[in-house]
Amino acid sequence: MRISLYALALAGVSSFGSAAIAQVAGQGPVTVAPPTAAEAAPPAQPDGQVGLADIVVTAQRREESLQKVPVAVTAISSEQLDQLRVTNVKNLAGIAPSLQIQTQGLQSNPSIAIRGVASGVSNNAVDPKVGIYLDGVYIGRTVGSIFDLADIARVEVLRGPQGTLFGRNATAGAISLVSATPKGEWGLRATGSYGNYNQLRGKAVLDLPAFGPFSVKIAYLHDEIEGDYRNLIGGRSINLGLRIPAFGTQTFSKKLGGRNIDGGQLAIRGDFGNLTADYRFDYTDARSTGRGMQSFGVIPDQSGQILGPIVALQPAFGGITNISATRLPAIASASSEEHVVTQGHSLTLSVNATDNFTVKSITAFRKFKQDPNIFDLAATGGLRLSAAQFGALITPPPGPDATPAQIAAYQAGLATLGTRPGANDTFFSLLTARRTRQEQFSQEVQFQLDGESFELTAGVFYFHENSPADDILGILEPSINGTIVPLPFDNAFGSGVTSTRSINDSIAGYGQLTFHLTDTLDITGGLRGTIDDRELIISAISGGQGAVLGTGDYKVSYQKINYTGIVTWRPTTQSTVYGKISSGYVAGGILSGIPYKPETLVSYELGAKTQLFDNRVRLNAAVFYSDYKDLQTQNFINGRQAFDNAGKAKIKGFEVETEIAPVRGLVISGSVGYSDLDYDTFVLAGREVADVARTTYNSVWTGRAAVQYDSPDIGNVGHLQGRLEGRYRSRYFLTSTPLLNLAGQEVLEEFNRRPGYWLVDGRLGLVDIPVGGARASLSVFGQNIFNERYVSFGAPVLSLVGTYERGRTYGVELGFAF
Repeated sequence: MRISLYALALAGVSSFGSAAIAQVAGQGPVTVAPPTAAEAAPPAQPDGQVGLADIVVTAQRREESLQKVPVAVTAISSEQLDQLRVTNVKNLAGIAPSLQIQTQGLQSNPSIAIRGVASGVSNNAVDPKVGIYLDGVYIGRTVGSIFDLADIARVEVLRGPQGTLFGRNATAGAISLVSATPKGEWGLRATGSYGNYNQLRGKAVLDLPAFGPFSVKIAYLHDEIEGDYRNLIGGRSINLGLRIPAFGTQTFSKKLGGRNIDGGQLAIRGDFGNLTADYRFDYTDARSTGRGMQSFGVIPDQSGQILGPIVALQPAFGGITNISATRLPAIASASSEEHVVTQGHSLTLSVNATDNFTVKSITAFRKFKQDPNIFDLAATGGLRLSAAQFGALITPPPGPDATPAQIAAYQAGLATLGTRPGANDTFFSLLTARRTRQEQFSQEVQFQLDGESFELTAGVFYFHENSPADDILGILEPSINGTIVPLPFDNAFGSGVTSTRSINDSIAGYGQLTFHLTDTLDITGGLRGTIDDRELIISAISGGQGAVLGTGDYKVSYQKINYTGIVTWRPTTQSTVYGKISSGYVAGGILSGIPYKPETLVSYELGAKTQLFDNRVRLNAAVFYSDYKDLQTQNFINGRQAFDNAGKAKIKGFEVETEIAPVRGLVISGSVGYSDLDYDTFVLAGREVADVARTTYNSVWTGRAAVQYDSPDIGNVGHLQGRLEGRYRSRYFLTSTPLLNLAGQEVLEEFNRRPGYWLVDGRLGLVDIPVGGARASLSVFGQNIFNERYVSFGAPVLSLVGTYERGRTYGVELGFAF
């Protein structure tokens, strides 16, 4: 257990005081979620009225009021992140309309969906459909993007395709993490908390006094929580060294779903008059264990005809099947600890060449490394079967021309089924182990020119990455005395090793111009030209990858022009109406020997943003319709991976967000999102399945409701602050099509279709407590208060498997600010 000094000695703040204006200006995309009460309840105006605070965003790479910008956007401030205990990107699920996030078993691998467009393929040869940015720097790989950061000023979510202004193209949207800027004056904030599951979280942020033109901020974070699944085979191990020596022996974790994370940040700002330089460094060392996977049953397709009898033998062999219709308190999982180290450097130079002309340069280098680990995706780590017994099961009966020796050998093999396997003889329906790393370099130069009747943002962008990966895949794979040994039938089932290196380059030029036709009417046009050069070196390939191409060095190149057009009308100072068309694309490539094409999306959107009743009510709404073509989809069929461009789809929906401040200190907020994806064509394994296809892990309806109240000061002991928030999602599916048996009948659909649910979080505390020259806060919190048991992720990997998310968590938080 790695416990930091701050995590032991300090405790957390809920919020310190009220902010009159919540500014979220900076780099990257933005969405503005309802602000906290502290942000939304500024000091009374001279007439005694109370209104909602203005919010500044940079959804178009320049500072604009949320209510003026013609973009569907939500921004979450640092205060709100603390209130909601948002500790990583995964916790953002549901904060913005149509935003859904879950991990795919391994905690470092998120699946993110915005407006029905899902991103989550972990392979390094596939670009994400949701762009993730840190301080304006594009994060190239989905693996490692859910990292904890010690000092986040805000999180911004931008909904809809990104085809003009932001670093890489994306068809779904973007999430931007923006770290806090050094203040240039002495300050120390320390927060910490303790709760059930031995969760311990502490962070400290130190601002140093300015020296000369430089200001410095240092931040540190420790976050740990123990797993919520007990592993019945924890402490055992398996030797993978005969497949890849570097993988060696992997030891199974005793508890599943835990994490232990240390992270640090350094920010240095240099102010040289017209030139501002910002250097930022971040480092995250994360050790976690995958979620506990359990089975809802064997899929009775072709592969299931082999696996089914093996599962049926487990009571006699002393094996553990992990099969249950409800959540199991303990499972048998062949999953080891996952260790991911992520770090990055960036230098942003901003030059105010004239009063209306600015040049900005963002130079960045990032890398991550994922050590070898094994993850029991198929939930069969508890099965017991010897290699000889498996050989007997798959050997066909001797024919009429068989020799006596062949008949005797067959009978001897059958006889092994009446004996127990060896103590360390196990069997995997699917064995997956992986290691990977990535290094990336990016350079962006941006120009902003403001005239009396126009605004221009233009620039060039370059991105390079190099990412090797090794995967061990075992399909219907027995181990011999705890060792995976190459066997004669490996090729028949597709078991083996895949080793690849993905080398990608992208260069783009972009520009977006806004003309102010009148005082109330603007017209905007934007273009982005992109060239993507992609190379995949395959040095080894296993049959289970579904590869079309063998070993070799493969190169492909794509060119694309994307566009944006916006008409904005502001009939009053308190309202904005806009119409928008925008396009986005994600490059094609080669995934483990499977070529695939780019996907494209064109979105049409109408939106309105209003402030009513003396700024006590903020109501924003948007409706959209999207043409989605050549969707990149990943599926598993009879134990083989399938990755292809599915066809065409239409997406239609709407989003509404509101905030109400009826009286001083009280803020009521909420949102609702509707996003319905309907396939026109969806070709899967050569078969048209559009009439039954559906998106995975994606709910058509999402909703959010929250209330926060800050009381008046209670003498000299601060004030009370309470918050209650609920997030809703409607039903969703674990697979893109219904599972079928050999007769073509649907099976396991009652487990495949997951019901909708609410997650309710709450917080109550005493804040702004004066302690000498400092302020302190003490609060209690609860997440998933009603202990909702829901399946967050599942997959059809010979069995239909899924994992239940963690139930209720609660604790106490204490903090100080000097």
